[in-house]
Amino acid sequence: MSSTTASSFFSSDTAALEREAEIQTEQPVTFEQIWNETHKKVSCGWIKQNGYKRICLQFPDDYLPHSNGISSSLTEALKAEECKVFIMADTTYGSCCVDEIAAAHVEADSIIHFGNACRSKGSRLPVLYLYPMLHLEMAELLKQLVILQPECAEREVCLYLDIGYHHYEQQTTDGEDTFHSQVRDALQSAKLQIELYPSAAEDVDNKPAEDTTAERICIFVGADNQRFANLSLTTKAAQWHIFDGAIGTLSAKNPLTAQYIRRRYYYIEKCKDAQTLGLIVATLSAVGYLDVVSRLQTMAKSRGIKTQLISVGRIIPAKLANFMEIDCFVLIGCPFNNMYNSKEYYKPIVSVFEAEMALNPAWHMKYPDAYVTDFKQLLPEGRSFLPFDEAAIPEQDVSLVSGRMRGGVVSANGAAEISSNTVATQANMSVMTTNTGLTFEDRSWQGLDPALGQTEPAQLQQGLSGIPTSYTHN
Repeated sequence: MSSTTASSFFSSDTAALEREAEIQTEQPVTFEQIWNETHKKVSCGWIKQNGYKRICLQFPDDYLPHSNGISSSLTEALKAEECKVFIMADTTYGSCCVDEIAAAHVEADSIIHFGNACRSKGSRLPVLYLYPMLHLEMAELLKQLVILQPECAEREVCLYLDIGYHHYEQQTTDGEDTFHSQVRDALQSAKLQIELYPSAAEDVDNKPAEDTTAERICIFVGADNQRFANLSLTTKAAQWHIFDGAIGTLSAKNPLTAQYIRRRYYYIEKCKDAQTLGLIVATLSAVGYLDVVSRLQTMAKSRGIKTQLISVGRIIPAKLANFMEIDCFVLIGCPFNNMYNSKEYYKPIVSVFEAEMALNPAWHMKYPDAYVTDFKQLLPEGRSFLPFDEAAIPEQDVSLVSGRMRGGVVSANGAAEISSNTVATQANMSVMTTNTGLTFEDRSWQGLDPALGQTEPAQLQQGLSGIPTSYTHN
């Protein structure tokens, strides 16, 4: 075998150390875009007005090169206030969520959050959100919007501004030739509404239920990112358009395609087939997450499905692969993390809404008008709440994936009377078990035995130092 062929089966011993981390970013941002005089003025005014002394700065990965400069600038501006500023570089869950857990480690009394934010309502610390100020070529935007005049005539149009373009909405009250009036003249629609996305959690809670028809046209000024996916899946519209401010292009987008719907309903069926559900808690600050956990546990128990509560921080395939006995995972997180693509994972991951559709019989044969990514809307005070009736669970049901019978009746002692992992194979009604997965109790090794109080304390010794390729023995 030649050396060239042999080298294709392994990598060099230094490849892991020399490999650069891949940072997912929509477009590069400069220091001036994420920290200018406006940002500094707003931050200092917010801190001085409320008397905060220990401030944490939370950055996404692609903002970290600018974090030290921003921290130094803010510290210098607050020198007279004797404030301490901390940089949070590694978040517990997602960078869009406010990491109140990490801030508690330094006893912070406030957080300034930079970049992408889900605006989930926190429960512990006050938060100031600072978005980048990206440039938008107004002439190109208006030129592209003119093309939509025939489609928007005599119809309602809603234009959403992504983060980075929120500062343009402020022009609606300054002067005569405002941003709002320019867009209205370009579209010539019957009604124009401009909104910022994402909205503050308190604005969403106080906003009345939408009474809009599916005939309106929605335009998103931003990139085709997770924020657009979340907005377009949860908002009714006849047609969606995206204007990418970075490259100045306008394109049509239909998020709820037939292929997407088929894939999500396949995951819902897998959730129904599950014998054990893993409830992944991906937030410890959003209000209502414990209520959602309790509701899912109740619905699963009524169907004879076991549940395991999991908290592993930021989830990756390697972490979830350790839970072999779990058939399906339910991600309990912020709205931007609910629509999870689980192609790289060994077991499917569904959102809280999809688990609700699988476990709550009130959703049987009911097609939702739009997806629900905010789990608070599924609670009793939410707009999409449907009461759970255990008596409505069918006694027998057929899986659309495997074609096997699954039972839904639970006896008084909590055991399922008809198990979904058994099937009659012979005329004499002998039963064959088809579940070959090992439960935690069946494993031969269940983890290290701490043996507390049974061993002598170990003697402290000097360890190794350096990097793995060249340790130094002291």
